[in-house]
Amino acid sequence: MKFNLDHAIDILSRTPNVLRVMLQGLPSEWVSNNEGENTWSPYDVLGHLIHAELTDWIVRTKMILEEGEGKPFERFDRHAQFEESKGKSIEELFTIF
Repeated sequence: MKFNLDHAIDILSRTPNVLRVMLQGLPSEWVSNNEGENTWSPYDVLGHLIHAELTDWIVRTKMILEEGEGKPFERFDRHAQFEESKGKSIEELFTIF
């Protein structure tokens, strides 16, 4: 399959709504529980996607467009969602996303 940016943007723009449909209204134990040590719950994954969108993908894309490819990226904290999502309901996360 040949990559098409417009198609990719169309699919990615649907992600928040797809996740909302899949998770909205589920009992907390389905949304908050993980599968054990070093695993993430659906709540954690949603927080991770939000954190990545706000601090990684968009920031890095702007940096490449504005400064070229030579400047190294700042390190991405792939576990930051655990602290950033703390105390927020899944509905609050969907509003942010």
